[in-house]
Amino acid sequence: MSDFSGMEELLQDFLQESSELLDDVDSKLLMLEQSPHNHGLLNDIFRGFHTIKGGAGFLNASELVTLCHLTENLFDRLRNDQLALDAVIMDAILAATSEVRHMFGALSQNTQPSPAPLSITQVLEAILEGKSLAKAAPSPPSAPPGPDWNALFAALTAGTPPSEPSPPIVHPAQDESTVNAPSPNVNPPPDVPDVPQEIKSYGRRATDSLANSSPSGRRESENVKENTIRVDTERLDQVLNLSGEIGLTKNRLNQLRSDILLGKQDVNTLRALDEAVNQLDMLVVSLQNSVMKTRMQPIGRLFKKFPRLARDLARQLNKEVELVLVGEETEIDKTMIEDLNDPLVHLIRNAVDHGVELPAERTGSGKPVKSLIHLQARQIGDHINIIIADDGKGMDPEAIRAKAIAKGLISPEVASNLDETQCLELIFLPGFSTKEQISSVSGRGVGMDVVKTNIKKLNGNVTIRSEVGKGSELTISLPLTLAILPVLMVRIGTQSFAVPLSLVREIIALEHSPIQHVGGKTTLVVRGEILPMVSLAQLLHWEESNQAHTGVLMQVENQSFILSVDGFDGHDDVVIKSLDTFRPNGVAGVTMSSDGEIVLILDIKELFGLTGGVVSH
Repeated sequence: MSDFSGMEELLQDFLQESSELLDDVDSKLLMLEQSPHNHGLLNDIFRGFHTIKGGAGFLNASELVTLCHLTENLFDRLRNDQLALDAVIMDAILAATSEVRHMFGALSQNTQPSPAPLSITQVLEAILEGKSLAKAAPSPPSAPPGPDWNALFAALTAGTPPSEPSPPIVHPAQDESTVNAPSPNVNPPPDVPDVPQEIKSYGRRATDSLANSSPSGRRESENVKENTIRVDTERLDQVLNLSGEIGLTKNRLNQLRSDILLGKQDVNTLRALDEAVNQLDMLVVSLQNSVMKTRMQPIGRLFKKFPRLARDLARQLNKEVELVLVGEETEIDKTMIEDLNDPLVHLIRNAVDHGVELPAERTGSGKPVKSLIHLQARQIGDHINIIIADDGKGMDPEAIRAKAIAKGLISPEVASNLDETQCLELIFLPGFSTKEQISSVSGRGVGMDVVKTNIKKLNGNVTIRSEVGKGSELTISLPLTLAILPVLMVRIGTQSFAVPLSLVREIIALEHSPIQHVGGKTTLVVRGEILPMVSLAQLLHWEESNQAHTGVLMQVENQSFILSVDGFDGHDDVVIKSLDTFRPNGVAGVTMSSDGEIVLILDIKELFGLTGGVVSH
């Protein structure tokens, strides 16, 4: 039974708003790490936790309230200069934000979250009480029992080099010189005991939580699509105004229809009808565009959680990495934002794990110790490009070719015919990995093939550029929306089909074209280039009409071919209707033509089975 019976709508609103607040807090925390005395950032983060705490209070989520209250108090001390931010405090704060996100996951399942681990709350309480978490002599036997501060400190600073200890936290009431003064009675610290696993692995837990969460705070494993969207009221006003104008035009058309039925068919009446139809056409197109804009969301909603992901993973791997975001204001269809989460997680993890070198390697190569990874979005025409670029060691095409052969993913004969770009694209093969040992981050060969598969589902593609010693750049190209698709209408006999216009290079008349047969396959020479030609009827297992007069030169990824059809009926922008319950192979969806005929939208990539090369028929 739900712990929030009768409060489901309030809970969803809270998760939506608070998850965005927490993403913003994560981003500001990374900025604060670089500028620890920035009071503007301290105030913003304080307000973020305060707002989350208030919403959790309405839901009676007491454990979330408790954790947020502790963190809020800590930021209140920091912004009032009663505490100084250092590495220990920052690790404690990041551990707390990770636990808040974990609690959001419980709330999204309609259950009250469990208490935060004591290893987190005790550290926060110790910091607030001004207790030093630096290694010190064991407490005298007469001291009252309490948390093991040595273990907690070691847990929070796991991975910190011994030569660079974090400074002790000074209580405001204590004199700094007294705290730092050496004492002749201090004995060497004892061995640090075992550390609670919750804190010791908080970085990995935070990374996994961020990687598996959607922008709304829900975990992707729940397979629940967010069913709400925030829309600028100005866009809604535009939709409302256009709807009103369409209503007026409809009234005008009804009046003209009545006049014509009564026999009024003079020139002025027909001209007025033509003007009203043109007006309606213009208004419907404008309304369609305005409605589409209500689905568009800034990609920054997704981007802003990745700096924390990169930061935590880099610390886990003992690397120094900064993720730089560019083009966060670029807008893309909301449904695509949700589906981009997994591919981008894989690419950023790969950049940190595979692309970026360890500090010693970077220093030896004359590079800055800190690596920069750029995550950029920009609109180009009716497409959006998302670029992930690092300044790491780059990828060696020959090494990738050799690894693919060694793993049995391709034969030596096929590999010998690949150019550098095609060698780089071998990383997308299922099972491919350059890691010799499997770790919690990589090595299983299940990352990049997932990226390519998910991007293909969005009608996009991925390209790679890399230079050994300089870094790598992966570009994802996507349509702005999946709801409307520009298509070319082609025919087999009297049946129409639609193919994506983005794949069409040109239309060729076949009557006078130099068709040849090479090795039993039909080919066509186009400006000196020999291209395979395949009949659409043959692909669909339809009866050949022997009336194929038109060839459609198509390019899918890096491969070109001719699709022979009986004819074509121009191009159009169609609304895609998905086939959720039944979808034949090679069919992306359906639409309706202007005369009311149902038209299948063909998935050319799937139709040809392009993962193994274009035309294998």
